[in-house]
Amino acid sequence: MIKEGLCQICGKPGIMNSCNLCGRLVCSECYNAEKGLCKICVAKFK
Repeated sequence: MIKEGLCQICGKPGIMNSCNLCGRLVCSECYNAEKGLCKICVAKFK
């Protein structure tokens, strides 16, 4: 799901993606589109 707002990881404003695991709204830099996860969740499952 895509929304406008502030990234819940880095604070950058703009278009946000929702992490499929934790639900955080994150910017494209903090989102792994291939996995559908934010970078925090990706790091947890490496």
